Amino acid sequence: MDKAMVADIRRFNRRYTNMIGLLNHHILNSTFSFTEARVIIEIGMNEPCIANMLVDSLNIDRSYMSRIVRRLVKEGLLYKQSSDEDQRISLLRLTEKGQALYQELDARSDAVIVRLFRELPPQELEEVHAAMQKIEQKLDQLERRDDDTI
Repeated sequence: MDKAMVADIRRFNRRYTNMIGLLNHHILNSTFSFTEARVIIEIGMNEPCIANMLVDSLNIDRSYMSRIVRRLVKEGLLYKQSSDEDQRISLLRLTEKGQALYQELDARSDAVIVRLFRELPPQELEEVHAAMQKIEQKLDQLERRDDDTI
């Protein structure tokens, strides 16, 4: 890969990150960081969750994940429940308050994307969507290759 291509990819990443507000201290007009919001969303989408699964899927340091879980429990957004199969495993579940926050963050995330692309004509929107799916497919292939080499 040449330097110009690397620069183009990095420029795209910076621009898209800025456009969807990932660098804001608090994401989606909430009191939560991007990582905390992602943890809430992941639990909401995959409930119940195990912290180790979140560590792996979000590529987060275990101690950082532990601090996030502690904060979310303290805020009354989630609770830990012992697994019926293995008492050493804690399942993470959203409380009613956490479920409401998850739905709010999920709706706000959708609204950001709708607002970002609302000016595009349908054909151009389809092109952007197809390009994003192609990028995701290529990234999945790269991840599988990395998993095979471990």
